[in-house]
Amino acid sequence: MKHILILEDLKDAQHWLAAATQRAWPEAEIVFCATLRSACKALDEGAPQLCLVDLQLPDGSGVDFIRQCRQQHPDAQLVVATMYDDDLHLFPALQAGANGYLLKEDPQEQIASALLGIVKGVPPLSPQIAQRMLGYFQQVPLEVAEEARKRDLPEADSAGLLSAREQEFLLVIGNGYKTAEAAEMLGVSYHTAAKHIKNIYAKLGISSRAQAVQEAIRLGLIN
Repeated sequence: MKHILILEDLKDAQHWLAAATQRAWPEAEIVFCATLRSACKALDEGAPQLCLVDLQLPDGSGVDFIRQCRQQHPDAQLVVATMYDDDLHLFPALQAGANGYLLKEDPQEQIASALLGIVKGVPPLSPQIAQRMLGYFQQVPLEVAEEARKRDLPEADSAGLLSAREQEFLLVIGNGYKTAEAAEMLGVSYHTAAKHIKNIYAKLGISSRAQAVQEAIRLGLIN
């Protein structure tokens, strides 16, 4: 692989994924995109051989990028790199044309090994994802039923949308701390912290730290 695109909006995660990818292909040229719009524009400027795609982006879904890239560059390898291991994220990505699905909580060596399997025709899948796919047809996915129930609920105010843990993270990032610092302060891994923060952004409909500060003030978490 010589031309690789990483679609990921968090800088720390970009660097982490790049390091994992370079374990497999040290000489690869890597292009970083932080938004769906910039990634789709990059498809017009060149044909990537491999794309690592986050699913939840500030301006849309990585599934839309997968679908467009599959149309424009059908030979590209499209591998999801995400924190979400549930059916609601997994199966739409695969149906859109993803060749693989990796979890960012996996060790870098494991991700590099999975990516190297591409050249041997082995789909890159995290073990947890492979098990989920095997068990999918054995029972009704609980996440699908839960999501259906949620859609019938009336809108709640912003405070009601956030769990107690998410409010803790909003308080921390609202005070200017970065993801890694929030993870250390609240005693969780970086990837767990990033997942909480992405959920907060999605629930509140925001896309920047400045907006997070405003929401934290509005909700009375900080003065």
